[in-house]
Amino acid sequence: MIWNLRNTVACIPAWGAVLLACAVFLGGCRKPEEDLGLDLLPGDPLGAELDTAALNVFTFADSSVQTSGLTRHLVGSYVDPDFGLVKAGLVSQVRLTTANIGQGQDNSTLVPDSIVLVLMYEIPNTHYGNLTTQQFRVHEVTEALSIDTTYRSNDVPMVAIEDLVYPHRGMITPNPYANVELLDDTIGPHLRLRLRDDLALRFLQQFGSPNLADNAAFLAYFKGLFVTVDNGFQAPYEGGILHINTSNSTSKLALYYHDSELPETPRKLEMVINSSSVRYSSIQRDRSQALNTGLVDALADPAAPNPTVYLQTLGGSRASITFPGIMEHVVRGKALAKAELVVPLQGTYYPYYAPPALLFLFRKDDDGNDAFLPDQQNGITGIGGDFDTADQVYRFNVTRYLQQVMNGTLADDGVVLVAGSSGVSANRAILCGPDHPDTPMRLLLTFTTY
Repeated sequence: MIWNLRNTVACIPAWGAVLLACAVFLGGCRKPEEDLGLDLLPGDPLGAELDTAALNVFTFADSSVQTSGLTRHLVGSYVDPDFGLVKAGLVSQVRLTTANIGQGQDNSTLVPDSIVLVLMYEIPNTHYGNLTTQQFRVHEVTEALSIDTTYRSNDVPMVAIEDLVYPHRGMITPNPYANVELLDDTIGPHLRLRLRDDLALRFLQQFGSPNLADNAAFLAYFKGLFVTVDNGFQAPYEGGILHINTSNSTSKLALYYHDSELPETPRKLEMVINSSSVRYSSIQRDRSQALNTGLVDALADPAAPNPTVYLQTLGGSRASITFPGIMEHVVRGKALAKAELVVPLQGTYYPYYAPPALLFLFRKDDDGNDAFLPDQQNGITGIGGDFDTADQVYRFNVTRYLQQVMNGTLADDGVVLVAGSSGVSANRAILCGPDHPDTPMRLLLTFTTY
């Protein structure tokens, strides 16, 4: 903001004008700061110059992302015409809520009624893709899971071959919008999978045994469940990924049974999924099932000019952005006031394949790990990156980062563009690269002259 000193002085006593003049003088004597020019706007007395800078952008395959210990996990599959098949499965332990189950009692008259796996949908972000029918399967995990281990999207659990879903009950059309009425109880929207009676009987036969003495013993006996789908051939746009809230106390494995001597009295044993449970999403993908070859071609030849950039979560793909020639803008008498990276969405998108609400920019630290840019010093979103639905574009303020590159504080290694919610969402985005003929990705630079 530019103050009119003459008008200001005219409105205050003379001694106030003296103080104001001193303040202006002292402010002008401060030592120049590294961020010189950041608060200046076009039209300031120092003058402003607008320019654009060259970009070099290419898509590359991501390795994997962490999916363990999060509040949302994923189940389902769909075929994207641009990205191919994406398939997600949930690996989770179930835990006892009490110890020493069945000890000190006669368990010989216990009879199983059913056993049901309840997986609560995350509300309101219930799914990605369509809600067409899918074939769900559940397998017993055969490897020990550790809460101290970080599990990633490319981790595939060791499981028993047998499908634990009750015969002919795995084909389900998900409905994440409807509550479920059970006797006198109402349960929120959830995926409900009835499992085989022999699993229910197996648990009942452990009543009173050391295997149900505590959770350590139980998890050594029953290591967990792998919930997945086996959909066979899927046409493009068919199927979707369901969002499961594994921190919801209603997500559980429920065993229903009775005592044959008291058949009118139903009983229930709940084995819960909670924050103490190991749980992670395991992801598989097959890009060869895409109808369009753009992504496969981009990954095969990153050096080729490409008007399109592909981002996909869950260890799918990222984009590398470098700024060739940025050092040519280091000119005496000019200060960088603002640097804005503009990333347009390419064309329209299928309504059920919405782009990420947020993209991130990272640089690489000395160990090759993702690191924040200086522009994120006021918070992870201070740099921008939100999707502008009106203009169909993402914008990033990278002023401090490029200023430090230009003055030699940071290496001129470029940045990496990443889709947000990468470990908990199947989001993807097709973006305009710098070679796009109509709405290219661009770096807008504002300089002040002095």
